[in-house]
Amino acid sequence: MWDVIIAGGGPAASLAAHVLAQSGRRVLFADTDDFNTHKVGEALPGAALHILRKLSLPTPDCSGRHHPISGNLSSWNSEELVPNDFIEDPDGPGWRLDRLCFDRTLRGYAVGSGATFTKSSVVDVKRTGESWHVKLHDGSILGAHWLIDATGRRAAVARRLGVARKRDTPLVALYRLGKPQAGDCLNRTVVESAPQGWWYAAFLPTGVPIAGLHVRPQDVARFTAKSDGWHRALSETRHISSMFSTTIFDSPLSPLDASGGRLDRFAGDGWVACGDAAMSFDPLSSQGILSALHGGMTAGLAVAAVLDGQRERIASYAARLEEIRRIYVMRLGSLYRSERRWLRELFWSTFQS
Repeated sequence: MWDVIIAGGGPAASLAAHVLAQSGRRVLFADTDDFNTHKVGEALPGAALHILRKLSLPTPDCSGRHHPISGNLSSWNSEELVPNDFIEDPDGPGWRLDRLCFDRTLRGYAVGSGATFTKSSVVDVKRTGESWHVKLHDGSILGAHWLIDATGRRAAVARRLGVARKRDTPLVALYRLGKPQAGDCLNRTVVESAPQGWWYAAFLPTGVPIAGLHVRPQDVARFTAKSDGWHRALSETRHISSMFSTTIFDSPLSPLDASGGRLDRFAGDGWVACGDAAMSFDPLSSQGILSALHGGMTAGLAVAAVLDGQRERIASYAARLEEIRRIYVMRLGSLYRSERRWLRELFWSTFQS
């Protein structure tokens, strides 16, 4: 019988497993994700370093696979490109992560703390009395006192338990990787709004350029058709097109769900959700990895406390997520409404309410 079984193997799952294992609990976390495929979402804000240090986990440094980010450049409600230097941020610089390396490192530390990782997935759960029967993809059935859903936007466990997931204003990210060119160098993130949506561009730690256009789902076909509207839209940007003028973006274009969203409830009898499974964020907010780390840590601490008899900790955890969600919705709405140049365009009118 496991104290806790965690569905998932990303940053949220690894931090929850690490915290629980360090508290002396028997914890298993399981995931069949492809750990060799590039993941979008590679910017780690400086504020996330506090979480890693608090848990005695390694922070990125220049000797490894990650690179520091000196700031952002944004063209938002302005034709000008405005810098935001992280040297002025009390949390210090952010980092451009090698996500595969970062995720593997966190999993390794969770295992090193005593957690067990298995490359499988949770396919079914049943509540029996005070415990769970958990069926894995390999057919094995395990027992656990608590479950943590860290399956990302799928929220696979919570949905199997009948919990609804609410999606915010639908948003699709259309990303491409490019071929690095000699002399290419930019240690900043670039964000540029455009009539049809907004763009993100940067260089990964490997030197590979990445660019993404964020649009409404009903507009995706315009940019993925054979006429290649994506490249045409990129060429029409004022700043990113010139900054990446020699880059050939030739990787396959795959739509990714970038919408914010949340579960109807974040916890229930013997289970709790964390990270993107609990609530996901529009990438414009730059809260993705930070939220995963914070959510995994706080979910792990809450479940450990409940197993020690402090049942009120789950309610406190859920209340904290509600407050984070309230602040996020307020700030994101304000940011979208601050772009006033294209109010007649369908993308921008969607975000004005």
